[in-house]
Amino acid sequence: MRPRRLVFLLALVLPVAGLYGLYRAAISEQPRIVHDQELGPSSLEQGRRIYRQFFPVWPTREPVRRVQLTTQDLDLGLNYLLGRTRQGYARTRVTGDELRLDLSLRLESPLHGRYLNLTLGFGPAGSRLQLTRLRLGSLPLPGALARPLLDHVLAASPAGEHLPLLEGMLREVRLGPGRVQLVLAWDEDSVRAAIDVVGRQLAGVDPQQLAAYRQYLMGLAVRRPRPDFGTVMGELYALAWQRSAQGDAAAENRALLIALAEIANGLRLGLPGAGALHLGDLNLAGRGDYVQHFTLSAALAAIAGEELADRAGLYKEVRDTHGGSGFSFSDLAADRAGARFGIRSTATQTDARQVQALLAGSRDTALYLPEVRDLPEFLPEAVFEGRYGGVGGAGYVRLLALIERRIAALPVHRRVTQ
Repeated sequence: MRPRRLVFLLALVLPVAGLYGLYRAAISEQPRIVHDQELGPSSLEQGRRIYRQFFPVWPTREPVRRVQLTTQDLDLGLNYLLGRTRQGYARTRVTGDELRLDLSLRLESPLHGRYLNLTLGFGPAGSRLQLTRLRLGSLPLPGALARPLLDHVLAASPAGEHLPLLEGMLREVRLGPGRVQLVLAWDEDSVRAAIDVVGRQLAGVDPQQLAAYRQYLMGLAVRRPRPDFGTVMGELYALAWQRSAQGDAAAENRALLIALAEIANGLRLGLPGAGALHLGDLNLAGRGDYVQHFTLSAALAAIAGEELADRAGLYKEVRDTHGGSGFSFSDLAADRAGARFGIRSTATQTDARQVQALLAGSRDTALYLPEVRDLPEFLPEAVFEGRYGGVGGAGYVRLLALIERRIAALPVHRRVTQ
């Protein structure tokens, strides 16, 4: 073979061989990192603690804020976000001189269903961290390629546009065994704006859809007489039915539930543009707090899934046994009914349209809320533990099964065969 032809063939074959080697080294059919930690009450307490480091209960004007995150904190946060967007799994390790991230990231077409496995290492560089190594599977990449590749991935992430802002606030990063300490020049409004946008992107909420339901709900403040909760739900789902005629019914229902939870609870669900109006006089089964339990759980389930909504409701009731109002099975029933309703309203386009058709124009709250007034409530910790065995006890399981049977029998959960 002539030398020139041999060089030509090598020029064709070597890049292909290199790409194939990279594929074999970095990509697998199963993730090499799997995170199977259950999202329980301790996880929610962990999340609450992290949140309070960023946003204390009492307003503060501290120009500098120190936030400490453990390896477990980082694992919980990364795996929740990756799991929520179905993008993969993560594992973190922190020593005094390195923050290591092991990732298995789900690939899209044409490699859909396969995973890119990579390891990133960050080490101290003065008061900051710098990328010290990047491995694709078992293949290390040189530093000249590693940093541009990481910058590209971060820029394409949901938080991409806000990373320069947050990086500008960062004054110092310190690594210790099992922990990372951040020192921030605090700008709370900027951080809330960044969280708002990322939260909206992760939730898959269209601001225009959200605005339509907010506008309706804000109009309730001037209506006389004020409609009851059943009427509000019937009118909201009639609006969703109309708006879904040529659109995404599940997305419309999700925006509806978020807007309703904002108004009923007087809070934002991590989304910008919510009005300050709080309709505290809405009642469900004769109680305003049932409206709050039901709507917040429904919105959480529609955004983040049924498990998180259920765990959040249980977590709140358990906390109430420690010096609060006590454990309430009736509140828990409203939470779980809301979570099931949020999933049913947004699971599929068929489910979404069936819920719209059932509720549109109706005032009947028995379509989606079971009987709750005969359930025990205001139980101090000693009574809850002694009479029901605490969470997981025989009495608790028996009452929880009763609640689940009541919810399952509700008209909204009877699927219509097409």
